Amino acid sequence: MARVLITGVAGFAGYHLVNLLRHEHELFGFDHKLKADIQYLEPANYRQMNINDKQAVVDFVKAVKPQYIFHLAALSSVPQSWAVPETTYRVNIFGELNLFAAALELEAKPKILVACSSQEYGKVDQADMPIKEEYPLLPDNPYAASKACQDILGLQYYLGYRLPIIRSRSFNHTGPAQTEAFVCSDFAKQIAEIEAGRREPRIMVGNLEAKRDFSDVRDVVRAYWMLAETGVAGEAYNVCSGTAYSAGEILERLLALSRKKITFAVDPAKNRPSDIPILVGDNRKIKSDVGWQPEIPIDKTLADLLDWWREKLKKNESVED
Repeated sequence: MARVLITGVAGFAGYHLVNLLRHEHELFGFDHKLKADIQYLEPANYRQMNINDKQAVVDFVKAVKPQYIFHLAALSSVPQSWAVPETTYRVNIFGELNLFAAALELEAKPKILVACSSQEYGKVDQADMPIKEEYPLLPDNPYAASKACQDILGLQYYLGYRLPIIRSRSFNHTGPAQTEAFVCSDFAKQIAEIEAGRREPRIMVGNLEAKRDFSDVRDVVRAYWMLAETGVAGEAYNVCSGTAYSAGEILERLLALSRKKITFAVDPAKNRPSDIPILVGDNRKIKSDVGWQPEIPIDKTLADLLDWWREKLKKNESVED
């Protein structure tokens, strides 16, 4: 059994990574959320703390002595990053520096997977699709800029300190347990609320034309583990399906799963100051180096996501009753 430390363990990807590894490895994690919220991790192995508290991060990492670190902690919402750019940079950049400082104090250096983002590539010409890892980083929103800094710092600490760091550039991923801050989950939650009679049968949407390369989160965390095990230190890897779907296509597929007839209307508040028209990635490098490829079809992902929201609303009703 490997000793594995997951930052941001209470988040979307953290939850699924724990589910993937919990039966075969000894898992530790920290997040800013209360211990009571982390029911899928042994209480003794969890710390509630702020990643910007350097001493707390150093102390916990030194106590755990992990063989693998998965750095998932981040403020990950693009709209939120426009509202609070300073906080986004503080958490995503300086929090990572604290983690690297802690890793440097360990005698046996852990292999570190830094979860970066396809948003780093910015607006890419159609002629350059699908996007390869060699494409320049041209971030055009605060979240993307913070992840580009994480990416470059990961490379710098590999080159300068020989920390065995791998950077994953994850394209959009969705699935059960995702918050409504992201488009697929936003649509699924609204459908589940309509089915439950909690709102009128109309979904509010933003830009339906933007196309994104969607993967299932369960495929994505499997990629993280495979990269940590056999990926090449110092390298960056796209984690993507290689297929782009517009928000409108996602909405159509979810509406086809609905138990009620539903219309939709545009809410200008859901539009972003900068919205990249299309992002689709090239996943040949990760396939070649570690043998990963996506396995879960988009329709199963969306069906599981919608069912998760249905069950969540039922549980909330039971609590209220």
